Amino acid sequence: MGRIIEWLKAPSRALLLIGPLLVAVRPAVDFYQGSWRLAVRRVTGVFMREGFGGVVRRAYILLGRPTGDKQFSSGLVYGQSPPLAPDFRPRVSIIVPNYNHAPYLRERLDTIYRQTYQNFEVILLDDCSDDSSLLILQEFAARYPEKTRCEFNAVNSGGVFNQWKKGLELAAGDLVWIAESDDYCSENFLEELVRSFQNPGVMLAFARSEFVKGVPAKTVWTISEYLRDLGPDIWGQPFVRSAHAMVLGGWAIKNIIPNVSSALFRHPGQLALFHDANWRSLRLCGDWIFYLSIIRGGLVAYSPHATNYYRQHPKNTSVEAQKDDKYYSEHEIVAGYIATNYRVGRDVFDRQEQHLYRHWCSWRGAHRLDEFQQLYSLDRVGRLRAERLPNLVMAVYALTAGGGETFPIMLANLLKQKGYPVTLFNCREQPTEPGIRDMLSPTIPVLEVSRLEQAAAAFTDMDIELVHSHHAWVDVSLATLLLGHPGIRQVVTTHGMYEMMTSEQLEALMPVLQRIDRVVYTAEKNLKPFPSKFRRDKSFRRIDNALPPKRISPISRDELGLSPDDFVLCCVARAIPDKGWDEAIQAVVWANAHSARRIQLLLIGEGPEADRLRLQHSNEFVQFLGFRSNIRDYFAMADVGLLPSRFKGESAPLVLIDCLLSGKPVLASDVGEIRSMLDSPEGLAGDLFELNNWQVHIPTLGEIICRLANENDAFREILDRVPSAAAKFEISGMVSKYEETYRNVLRISGESGFHNELGN
Repeated sequence: MGRIIEWLKAPSRALLLIGPLLVAVRPAVDFYQGSWRLAVRRVTGVFMREGFGGVVRRAYILLGRPTGDKQFSSGLVYGQSPPLAPDFRPRVSIIVPNYNHAPYLRERLDTIYRQTYQNFEVILLDDCSDDSSLLILQEFAARYPEKTRCEFNAVNSGGVFNQWKKGLELAAGDLVWIAESDDYCSENFLEELVRSFQNPGVMLAFARSEFVKGVPAKTVWTISEYLRDLGPDIWGQPFVRSAHAMVLGGWAIKNIIPNVSSALFRHPGQLALFHDANWRSLRLCGDWIFYLSIIRGGLVAYSPHATNYYRQHPKNTSVEAQKDDKYYSEHEIVAGYIATNYRVGRDVFDRQEQHLYRHWCSWRGAHRLDEFQQLYSLDRVGRLRAERLPNLVMAVYALTAGGGETFPIMLANLLKQKGYPVTLFNCREQPTEPGIRDMLSPTIPVLEVSRLEQAAAAFTDMDIELVHSHHAWVDVSLATLLLGHPGIRQVVTTHGMYEMMTSEQLEALMPVLQRIDRVVYTAEKNLKPFPSKFRRDKSFRRIDNALPPKRISPISRDELGLSPDDFVLCCVARAIPDKGWDEAIQAVVWANAHSARRIQLLLIGEGPEADRLRLQHSNEFVQFLGFRSNIRDYFAMADVGLLPSRFKGESAPLVLIDCLLSGKPVLASDVGEIRSMLDSPEGLAGDLFELNNWQVHIPTLGEIICRLANENDAFREILDRVPSAAAKFEISGMVSKYEETYRNVLRISGESGFHNELGN
């Protein structure tokens, strides 16, 4: 209350703020289907996170008034790296790839093991050295056995990137540091950089570098001197910036990370780059491409408060490589990678060409442009521009349970696998559920802003071309914030929320929804609320839901105290009243009273209904299992999936697809697209029951459960239809349709833009 009073002390401020708040009260209640209680709870959550200003900003959004910041500041939008929180201790995998660096190894390893941040593992690699390296590596492994693993090659691997690949395959940490065996660092290196990753959008953080020579080492030059030709000296202060801004600001011209020892990054998983023989053969610029690949769609952090010492010596491969033609041809490969993966203008490539040609002249002399262009040609680079995929944001209401939240996570993962630069934008309207967060690939950056209206500025800075939202509140909020940004397209997938609105509520939102470029729907019922003209204007397109296959390991019945003879139903849903948890329990109790076979119910999910029902229903037939990320393992153990939903927004539930892909039939209410989803050439892969005025008739549901539990022929009939029904949900076709939708919205042409600028 004190915060509100402080805000309202100034009379002029009060008049400016109270007006929008009063006008927004009715739209706010309407947005939450007339529930004052839900509206107050949501507003209270916003106030606790963002203060009174956040409530006012939400009011402006509900009223359809743009609220975007006019001047961009990376510090305000992305924040600064905060001090390391006590509960943030991600494991770091430190990979030390060594080859004949015995004179430097002890200093290198001492600065690793003496780090002030100690949650790490060390992976010592040796590529068949012929000096005393092995003895030193074994000495440190014996000194720190609890933190160290050794992998020594009997035959040289043929390249440093082969060792990187090997180390990453062994790495079990969330973060990775490739600590070159001839470098060393300050003892606060990890502690200073790890804290940057508290921002889930940061994909890579790097420290100040000093180039050193000799023993004892003396500084030759610093990172500020090394990067002086890129423009203003920004290297004295920490920052967090977007990958796109970093590329435009100089990373396309010069590798701003002199060597990999100065960088800490999120584990890139099965990086496609390691299967590229051309990349693995690079001698000088391969690390540059590596950095550009793992930061796409995310943020980069820098700190001058820790130092990496990059050793220059006669065996240093990067120094020797600058004398070769390969130095220039590798820069063309980098330019081609940038053209393929980043949307940058001709001026950026002109700067790289000029920078490289000056280097050429200093080594080879002037007036040899033709020879230079045989090694580096912007004409060849420009032809690769057509391969670039658009920068996408997948926007979610929150990282919490629900089809409208988990579907975009799944789609983001699939698009990332196909090479798209994908960013997940989390509006954080509910607390993050760790299990849902873990569903997102760690290679996808998560953008979270302190104030929602900063989203448009962040999207612009990150060069986002298309935003895909999946929740009516998110659709409307982002459409409002993007009103002044015609270059950012917006696609919406409806998941059943709009048909739950009254006509008056939807009519009030239509002016803002006009900003949306395309609408995808998953069920015919999704069309009903929208005027026919709006459907034509937005080229409504149906794309049926699908899910990717997964390896299934059925849960043991013994683990849950279930008998092999029990008939087991598994219900997976958000624990809210409209998903029918209470009715499921009552029907199973009814069925057991009329069944010769014991019937068991597993309830998977979290929410207020689960908390309420745990207290009310304590019997031998029901188990509340809470959240489970491996729901297919539970479906595979059960006999039938159960979905007694009376949720009016139910469209094409993903959990039904999960059950079918687990090889089991479904018993569900006949709502949305459930009937067509269960359909097969032989009939339904399950059983349906009708709702009576949107209510479940308990005896009717109980009778169906009894029949399936006790009549083997009836059960086998629906079970045998499951493979045919499941075959409809082929994931690649669904993803291809979304890709086609994106292309149509963006009107991407491989023959435009960059090609024309180059005069091709």
